[in-house]
Amino acid sequence: MNTAASTDTAARLAFVVGRFNRRLRSATGGLSHGLLSALASVTKHGPIRLAELAQVESVSAPSITRMIAELETRGLVARKADPDDGRAVLIEVTTDGAEAVLQARAARAAVASGMLGELNDDEVASIRSAIPALERMIGED
Repeated sequence: MNTAASTDTAARLAFVVGRFNRRLRSATGGLSHGLLSALASVTKHGPIRLAELAQVESVSAPSITRMIAELETRGLVARKADPDDGRAVLIEVTTDGAEAVLQARAARAAVASGMLGELNDDEVASIRSAIPALERMIGED
């Protein structure tokens, strides 16, 4: 692919993904986008140390500490001692936290489904065929 086409594709993709993400943000189950992202990461990677979670979320240690404190207050995560290091703490999702992630994912899927419903079958097929490449692009394959 030539550089001009690649730059155009990248710019269009960034624009579309940004707009798509803004529409999905309204479906977070009462959690901010950041809290939901952190909770989903704990669900996927947990039990996990705060420093590792901050790295996964690409946020500072103080930011992840505040987010986890909020999630803990809501009963969505819990702290437990790290069996490998008595000084360290691991964060794990609670049953309520796992349910909150599932509900938010369902709400986001409903929003995406509504948007897909506005497209014709060929357009939906094109999007479906691009999903594996997009998953690889973000490291989720």
